[in-house]
Amino acid sequence: MRNVTLTLIAACMVMGACKKEAANTGLSKDLTETGNYHAFADSEKILKEANPNVLVGAAVNSSLLAEVGSAYREMVKKQYSCLTAENDMKMNALNTSKYVWNFTAKSTIPQFAKDFHFARIHGHVLVWHRALPQHVTDIRTASASNAQKADTLRNMMKRHIDKTIAYYTNNFKDVNGQPLVKSWDVVNEAYDDAGALRTGNTAEGSIWMNYMGESYIETAFRYARQAANANNNPDLKLFYNDYGHDYSVSKRNAIYNKVMALKAMTEGGLPIIDGVAMQMHIRYNTPKENVEAAILKMKQTGLKVFIAELDVNLRSAAEQEANTVLAASTITTRELQQKQLYKDVVEIYTRIVPVNQRWGITLWNVGDADSAWGDDARACLYDLNYLRKTNFYYFFDGLQIRP
Repeated sequence: MRNVTLTLIAACMVMGACKKEAANTGLSKDLTETGNYHAFADSEKILKEANPNVLVGAAVNSSLLAEVGSAYREMVKKQYSCLTAENDMKMNALNTSKYVWNFTAKSTIPQFAKDFHFARIHGHVLVWHRALPQHVTDIRTASASNAQKADTLRNMMKRHIDKTIAYYTNNFKDVNGQPLVKSWDVVNEAYDDAGALRTGNTAEGSIWMNYMGESYIETAFRYARQAANANNNPDLKLFYNDYGHDYSVSKRNAIYNKVMALKAMTEGGLPIIDGVAMQMHIRYNTPKENVEAAILKMKQTGLKVFIAELDVNLRSAAEQEANTVLAASTITTRELQQKQLYKDVVEIYTRIVPVNQRWGITLWNVGDADSAWGDDARACLYDLNYLRKTNFYYFFDGLQIRP
């Protein structure tokens, strides 16, 4: 972790006086406009306590979480009620070779959630075109017919889903003795930005689609429900997860149509899908109207709506691709839009999605130091030293706008 800057140390020296002001005035308008706002504001605001009808979670890194006493670990314990494993529950992390699963070695996150009484873990992810172990990708070059490859993939999919759901159902329980992993992304990112199912052998193609066809999506959900039923876990919630709802109408409509088709299907008397996970990796200049249209469309499915991977990137897509270092003046200007968007997302979610359809909001990463987009994206609620940014307070305020 990086050293705290001299400016912030100096700011902390006058914390006592400023806490008194914060206590008297709530969120000071003047302080919200300063770069050191997070050093002065009320330190007792806790995200998981902000709204009882919106569970707040974070995607976490197991290596950072294992550092006892670290700012990262303590922040996660204090602020969030739900966890998503950033990478540890993907297929290549768990099913390391054809008949070998790596569950014990990847127990840091679920054990942490159990030890510190988190409300739930969201499983991420059972079936995806990325993060695949080699024994799956080797199917492409195997000496077999396409029909044989489809059968092999189908067996691999079922075996992985069966073992994964069984393991997490039976080995990690919450304080009420119920499975701590209460939901799964069953299928992730099946559609491209044009709303077409992913095909081809590039990194963006799907081996599942290439050999099993579109039915792989339904098959994965059926296997997941079968595994849940077989392990006496009928309450396990099954989600379809994707990004781009906010910028591609074609993709949004394709997701909606597929989800509605799945909604009509059952397995063992239970629905095979329970909700839609919206990644919501948005940018500082994403129009508020786009976010509203996206959330409204998924609310209209009647299923659970989960903002599953929220962050707000200060860089454009081209700047992110080029790893552009932003000028200080550009950062200052964009941060004004960024913090408001953090508040707007929560306001829109709680306004549009009724309580019985909410599955909560999970932030993708804790601070800029562990952001999937890199330090210079400045995409998170916390800075490089895990100190609260103004984003934190705008997000917190958004949670409190309504029940």
